[in-house]
Amino acid sequence: MLHFNEDTRVKFPATVQFLKLGYNYQSLKGVRIDFETKIFVDIFKSSLEKINGRKIDESEIENLLKEINLMLKNNDLGKEFYNRLISVEHDIKLLDLDNYLNNDFTVVDELPFSIKEGTEEGSFRPDINILINGIPLAFLEVKHPNNSGGIQVEFERMINKRLVNDDYKKYFNMLQVVSFSNNMEYEDADDDIADTVRAGSFYTTPNGKMTTFSFFREDVPNYHASYKLKEINIDTIKSIVKDGGYAPEETDTEEFKTNLSDLTPCNRFITSFFDKERFMYLLRYGTMFLKETKKIHNKTTNKDEEYYIYQKHIMRYPQFFATRAILKRFEQPEKNGIIWHTQGSGKTALAAFSNRVIKDYFSHKKVNTRFFFVVDRLDLLRQTKTEFENRGFSVISVDNKLDFAKELKKPLDEKNEGIGTICVVNVQKLMEESKMPHVENEYNVKVQRIFFIDEAHRSYKLHGEFFKNLMTCDRNGIYIAMTGTPLLSKKERSNLKFGDYIHKYFYDKSIADGYTLRIKKEQIDTIAKAEIKANLEIENADLDSADVYESDNYVSSVSKYIENDFKNFRYLNTDNTIGGMIVCRSNYQAKKINEWFEKNSKLTSGLVISDSDNATQADINKQNQINFRENGIPDILVVHYMLTTGYDVKRLKKMYLLRGPKAQSLLQTISRVNRPYKSPSGKIYQYGYIVDFIDIEEEYNNTLDAYIKELEDDLNTEGDDPVSLSGLIVDKENIKSKFDKYCNELKQFIPVDNLEQFTNMMNFYNKDALLRIRKLLIGIKECSIEFKLSRADEYSKLIDDDKVNKYLKTVNDRISFINLSTNTIDTLDIMNNEEVINVIYEFIKTKVTVIDLSKFVVGEEEYKEITDVITNLQNEIKSNKNKKDIKIQKLEDLIKDIFKRLDMNEFTSIDDLSEELRKAYEEAKAINKENERLSATYGGSFAFVKTLSEAVIETNIDRSDLEKLLIVVYNAIKDTVYDDALKAQGKQGFVTTTKSKITVSLLKSGLYKKIKNDYDDILEMLYVNLLLYKESI
Repeated sequence: MLHFNEDTRVKFPATVQFLKLGYNYQSLKGVRIDFETKIFVDIFKSSLEKINGRKIDESEIENLLKEINLMLKNNDLGKEFYNRLISVEHDIKLLDLDNYLNNDFTVVDELPFSIKEGTEEGSFRPDINILINGIPLAFLEVKHPNNSGGIQVEFERMINKRLVNDDYKKYFNMLQVVSFSNNMEYEDADDDIADTVRAGSFYTTPNGKMTTFSFFREDVPNYHASYKLKEINIDTIKSIVKDGGYAPEETDTEEFKTNLSDLTPCNRFITSFFDKERFMYLLRYGTMFLKETKKIHNKTTNKDEEYYIYQKHIMRYPQFFATRAILKRFEQPEKNGIIWHTQGSGKTALAAFSNRVIKDYFSHKKVNTRFFFVVDRLDLLRQTKTEFENRGFSVISVDNKLDFAKELKKPLDEKNEGIGTICVVNVQKLMEESKMPHVENEYNVKVQRIFFIDEAHRSYKLHGEFFKNLMTCDRNGIYIAMTGTPLLSKKERSNLKFGDYIHKYFYDKSIADGYTLRIKKEQIDTIAKAEIKANLEIENADLDSADVYESDNYVSSVSKYIENDFKNFRYLNTDNTIGGMIVCRSNYQAKKINEWFEKNSKLTSGLVISDSDNATQADINKQNQINFRENGIPDILVVHYMLTTGYDVKRLKKMYLLRGPKAQSLLQTISRVNRPYKSPSGKIYQYGYIVDFIDIEEEYNNTLDAYIKELEDDLNTEGDDPVSLSGLIVDKENIKSKFDKYCNELKQFIPVDNLEQFTNMMNFYNKDALLRIRKLLIGIKECSIEFKLSRADEYSKLIDDDKVNKYLKTVNDRISFINLSTNTIDTLDIMNNEEVINVIYEFIKTKVTVIDLSKFVVGEEEYKEITDVITNLQNEIKSNKNKKDIKIQKLEDLIKDIFKRLDMNEFTSIDDLSEELRKAYEEAKAINKENERLSATYGGSFAFVKTLSEAVIETNIDRSDLEKLLIVVYNAIKDTVYDDALKAQGKQGFVTTTKSKITVSLLKSGLYKKIKNDYDDILEMLYVNLLLYKESI
């Protein structure tokens, strides 16, 4: 029988695609693999001999493998190994970075990353493994299209199963890239309702619990159409399929031939991402290790204490293509240019990645490089300095003309620590200078200065001449302007001598990739608008507008409206963690609004303005910014110009716009609210929100919509790529379109709006269909909230919130029952008693037809009897501390069978069901009683009980001998084991120390002979379990 599954539909065709790129295929049969590192020794040896140009003997290879194994065991996310991997300073290079074709590129299917020699038990086996010079440096996990749970299943398995497993740590220290594909196109940003992506191809680098997954969208026009692929003959393809355990005839089906296409989503991803040159480029330049310092307040000592967060980052695809575009620009006569990457896409990280790329580019030309990162505010200098230092750079800070001149004249960096040196320059004061420092390359020293100009758009209108002057300080320098906002017209760009765009990353892609949110514009209540307008009607029409907008009446009306609106915003989102910002027309207006909140509102506010008359305001600004970002207070920031650019706080979700920013700062201002945010309760926001007060002020001719149109017109001048910002800002009409879409799809599942029929229909849908129905209902519920926030009463009345909630409850009950039936122990462990009883009660009421339900009423004896037995059973399961015990697994099978029989209408009375559940309860109670007895033997330690149950399964040692061994271990280590000591000691240290204490005793008793083959394994199990239970013994 021929197959139509994940292997034949995706894995084998994807493996062949690697061969079309020039990779070799390696079978696992008869190959020499180093157990500790999974390095393919023969490929490793021959490849290293080739790239190092000499013979390397077996002893050198053996020593090198030991050296790599030691590095991989570090608790450093693989930093030492990575530095060794890309190093050119060692006697034996591991990669040829200058000539990528000199390296060996091989793929291996189903490579077991095993943790015990001689067995694959406990291993993980990625579908397709990528070896460079025999070293496993990446893998690709594949799923068939429309797989259950989507690609998210792989993400969750990666984070919650693999990356948390200590036994796998060294392998993920070695693997630089892990990727995933279910051979589907990426979903449009509006296609999915929930917070999880289900379709597409993604990549990441292992970064512990902070691992995130990135899209990879091809950026080069006609890349796939023009790519020259190798022809792979059918005999080779058949041999790969046969090697994978399938009949060669699988390749003859039309389905298999279709999936061999170069243009399937998965195969396009492979061509784009794993192209040999690109992949080597990513290995060389795409990884960065971060060390971030955090402060926590120790209440015991009443002191702030520092701790470090270590991370490993990989280039996002816009950064990947931008760095390559920079190199391409360097080959042109005009080397200056602009990088337009929308806010939130990581422009500082881009500059950091570019540093290494550019340095190597000029190094090959025997030219030294010096890097300058130019900002225009003191707070940005501090922020940028920290970001570069976190990434391992040596940073020199400059904020005056004299120091700038001194740094410009240096031909070489004085600091050589870290991965490079960068000079961060605050030009705020220099803008006032009529003349800039000037430098020439004296003594014919070949030096290329690179200037990154951050947030360049801010100063184009105001300080155009300054930027021209800046570019005269080094006429041979290369100037790269970086902006998150488009830089207006082509003529203006040309006039300022920055050149044209080097690379663009627009809002549409940033939103689709999940780096930023759409912005939702909310309308102001009609009555409130009329009241505020009334306050603007003054007798003297020629009176300066400041006298109107700073008046007590106006400030009071606007402030009251904002207070009520923001409280409602939090209420409808059931989230008090979100913050707001009021953008005022003047410093004085900002002060008055802040004063109003301080005197009249329970909401807390913080003022952040430039005020040269108040020496303490700068300190107040700083503290308000820190508190708002890190401590969740105040509720609202009141600003004028400060913080409308460059201030990124995820909890900032609503902005009240009292002034109309002009085109060059509009997007920067409103984009303060577009960062993705997940509240502590788990709510994920789909939008940032703005309330546009501009259109109620008669002195303004332009509304926010008009500013957007003005900006688009400026961008779309002749010769520029057409740009549309229409999808960036949404309103109630966009939400209505989304609502209609959800309703239409829901009708495919539920043709009739009838709760009774709906309840019956739910019994015929599988879990995936139920999850989709739930997502649609949640989407409709979200639309209801958005309509209320927008005060769109005409649309709000279309949704019956109560009915939607009832539909949702019915779907959730059915999903919960399926979970109880298929994943019984875990589900009973996490649900509370009332939830479980309710799920079973609702199921019996709606699905079971053969039981007399007249007796099954809340308060009646039969109801109380079954609820008591369910509660008792669940309490026993919750109290069990070893859910992996074989006895618990058998208990789960017993309970699953009960639910299966219930689903099949096999019980004829409530009493029969209660009796079967009572038997399960008695079994659970007996298991826990036996565990309590055993734990008492080990001073109450369940770590020993768990180790015993695992060792019974995984070894051939008699249970009584295992009990004796663990008693000896317990007596030897009791009173010396606690959590911090175990972590400091490490697994191997614990094993060695424990063995030194008990081996002689075991020899004397004759027990050693019986356990010696599994001695280390059992102690390793115990170490892991002691950490798991966090026990001190």
